Amino acid sequence: MKTARQLLSLSLVGSLLLGAGPALAFIDTEGLNESLERIEQGLSDPTGLDSLVDELEQAAEGAADAYLQVTLDGDVTTMWDVKKTDWFYPHVLALAELGIVSGYKGGDGKPTGKYGPGDNVTREQALKIALNSAGVVTANCTGEAASSKVSDWAKAYAVCAASMNFGIKAGTDLKSPATRAEVLHYLLMAFRTEIPVGTPPFDDSKNHMYKNDIALGYALGIVSGDKNADGSLKGTFRPDANVNRAEAAKMAKLSIELL
Repeated sequence: MKTARQLLSLSLVGSLLLGAGPALAFIDTEGLNESLERIEQGLSDPTGLDSLVDELEQAAEGAADAYLQVTLDGDVTTMWDVKKTDWFYPHVLALAELGIVSGYKGGDGKPTGKYGPGDNVTREQALKIALNSAGVVTANCTGEAASSKVSDWAKAYAVCAASMNFGIKAGTDLKSPATRAEVLHYLLMAFRTEIPVGTPPFDDSKNHMYKNDIALGYALGIVSGDKNADGSLKGTFRPDANVNRAEAAKMAKLSIELL
């Protein structure tokens, strides 16, 4: 008859072998070869199994130290796709600590351990980030939503976007990916920023519908445009290109600091 710890241990070992679970999937296996070779012996020896599990738990804790760790709903959560060495780490960290982003959650509502930095940010997600970054209380917004094409969880943000005159056209699919210019516009509007007439220093943005936003965003340092390998400016902004979740986090953090 196995104890509860032994059953839990078997589950942990099995997860490692099968690659299940975000945490174990990112563990550096260097240094664990000897432990893995003792698995068969450990399974038949409770004492050996306990020792092996302790080693695996310590390895998991050590690996987690290299990634973003935030407290969500009272529990420490590791985002296994945000390394401390990633350029976007401080931006995601800042937003997570402020409760603006929390990463993906499973069907049970619990964090999956994934932020998805390379995933496109949708318009409704961008609205949430922008309005939360500006401290807008959605309960105070009234009226109709900016568009009917919006997820249930995002309706309150769409209502605020309409009441605050974000200028989102009726029928816009808010579930679809946002563009670079749109995210910048949402942030400026959420912070109730006065946007003067201006000309951005980017050839591909001078006639864009959000050219004034881009000019102001550049002047403030929220956006800088595309760069060459040597760090020099290309002279383009790609206003209609999609934005990933890492880039959106950077724009939001800079907006909080500069607006």
